Amino acid sequence: MGQIKNCISIIILTALFAPLYLFAETSDTLYVSPDSLATGTVYLSDMESQTMWRYHPGDDSTWALPDFDDSDWDNISPWMSMDKFDVTQWTGIGWFRKVIKIDSSLRNSSLGMYVHHEGSSEIYLNGKKIFTFGENNQNSSAEEICDPQIYPHLIFFDSNAVYTLAVRYSNHKAVERKYLYEKFFGHIGFSISLCKFSCNIENRINDLIDLLSLRWDMAGFYLAFSLIFFLLYFFYSKRRENLYFALFAIGLSIFGIAINLNNMSPASLEIVALYRLMSFVGISLIFIFFLLFIYEIVYRRIIKLFWLFLLSFFIINMLAFFGSKSVFSYIVPLTIVIGILSIESIRVVIVGMTRKVEYIWILAVGAFIFLLLTMQQMIFTNPKLYDTTENILFIFSLVSLPISMAIYLAKTYAITNEDLEKQIRTVKNLSAKQIEQERRNAELQLQAELERAENERKSRELEEARALQLSMLPKELPQLSQLDIAACMKTATEVGGDFYDFRVGVDNTLTAIIADATGHGMQAGTMVAASKGLFQNLAEVSDLKDMFHQFNKSICAMGLQPLLMALLALRIRGNHLEIIGAGMPDLLIYKKNNDSVKEIESSGPPLGAFCDYTYKTHKTKISQGDVILSMSDGFIERFNTKDEMLGSERCKQIFRGIASTSSREIIEQFIKEGDDWGGSRQQEDDTTFVVMKCK
Repeated sequence: MGQIKNCISIIILTALFAPLYLFAETSDTLYVSPDSLATGTVYLSDMESQTMWRYHPGDDSTWALPDFDDSDWDNISPWMSMDKFDVTQWTGIGWFRKVIKIDSSLRNSSLGMYVHHEGSSEIYLNGKKIFTFGENNQNSSAEEICDPQIYPHLIFFDSNAVYTLAVRYSNHKAVERKYLYEKFFGHIGFSISLCKFSCNIENRINDLIDLLSLRWDMAGFYLAFSLIFFLLYFFYSKRRENLYFALFAIGLSIFGIAINLNNMSPASLEIVALYRLMSFVGISLIFIFFLLFIYEIVYRRIIKLFWLFLLSFFIINMLAFFGSKSVFSYIVPLTIVIGILSIESIRVVIVGMTRKVEYIWILAVGAFIFLLLTMQQMIFTNPKLYDTTENILFIFSLVSLPISMAIYLAKTYAITNEDLEKQIRTVKNLSAKQIEQERRNAELQLQAELERAENERKSRELEEARALQLSMLPKELPQLSQLDIAACMKTATEVGGDFYDFRVGVDNTLTAIIADATGHGMQAGTMVAASKGLFQNLAEVSDLKDMFHQFNKSICAMGLQPLLMALLALRIRGNHLEIIGAGMPDLLIYKKNNDSVKEIESSGPPLGAFCDYTYKTHKTKISQGDVILSMSDGFIERFNTKDEMLGSERCKQIFRGIASTSSREIIEQFIKEGDDWGGSRQQEDDTTFVVMKCK
């Protein structure tokens, strides 16, 4: 069976690539015959053909002559793809030569020539200039670019059998704006092809006109759709799917307009950049609001996973615009985004089916048709052809999804109206007792809805508290030559109030705090925000003990009781370490000289409990290789499935075993040990680590 599959694969590959071998060159001469023209177009040079031309940089009018000896010239593809051609060799202007042999049946006849480039060119046939596109010039400021790709140009072949085709080509902007050309064009050269002139020109113009008209019609159709559903949302804002669909339709309209502008306008860096930007905006609206649409239908809310997709979407596209061309091309991020969001859309639709969401199958059919036709377009469409069938499939693929969404909304509206009519008839037939029963049931249902809304409000509050908590953390850690610093906070399901911060003085004195506010949710977030502001104002106080006491008095003065703040502060100046603590786990110091762990007590009650309490400082010296570990109580008080607490002794054993690694690796190992200890039991409190290793 494996051999049969291999044979079939070889046959298919041979059938697919045989035409390429028919046109592949075996010499410097390219043959043009009626058979090759019968397929439509013969490409003398383009991004896919293997045709090589003679090339020489510089400018000399004698290079157009057919008897000029170009044997010492380089052989390159005139397309000059930037991933294959060394752009540093391009000086802005150069000559290309190719010998073509015309079949006897094509002599004394005319053919059409398509030319596509982002520069300017002069084309010579046997030394005679036959076309000029733009303004060639050795000076960049005098160059005028022109891309004549839309229409073929008439070229006459006389009784000669062999012709020398010479192209004087300039593109100075590719030298001046190499990065932008690499991002938006991918090449700096040109392509030339031959076709049957008489029929091709009329068919191409008609196809272009029809396609552009159809796309403009579709853009207007989507705008009308969006206006209707904007109004529906305006008059009934509880149906957010109407808003999402309106923005989805606007995305389709913007995307269609961008494609039309690209086809109607001459190729220039500015137009392509505008087209890509509009395409990005259109695609963003399409996929973002389609996801929101189906989330609203299935979940009736925006799930957390959406924000991850949104972040990934923008990161991928930013890398596409500003990343390395060798890693990302324009189609790669688009394919990745479509793939990821398509998989998520399929998942949500399947969830909707399992939840028995009414008429979700309508969206499933539309999405299936859209994905099927989109894959067909991406895999099988030949971008060189203006094929009517392919254009119809492309338009149908864009229409299938919004039509299915509109049908779904219309169907749900119809069902809502039908249900309302049924309820009216039912109410008329109910007795007074039944009406009272219905009223009680409605109250119960309303109570359930209120409870659900309250749960959602609490969930939003927790998310807001988590976001506030994370925003309080420093964006960057201090970079000191004598210390390797790492910090991490692993949040729990129930948001706590862990916090850490750093301040480096002018003399490289490091002041750091790690804190844990009592309470949860927004209350803890309020205490964290207050503590961050206090630390920013008090970190420069020269006496650490004085700073700590001012910290305590400020929290007491805020009147946030019963909220308290457990806090540990330390200051490192040279090899001197000073510590002061209030209600935090003991500070651990690994001493390399005797391979031991020293424990420094964090004495005193949490800040805010007693305004006049006198806290004590501890001072010690640190040496190269010593490691300072401060943490919140979330790690030590981690429980496993047997209700056993991890404890401080086990913590010190773990610390001693991993102290030889880097600060970041120490934190990662602590997190792993905590998760292994907890097992399937969820983490119940935030866990925060600050590690400083002496270099």
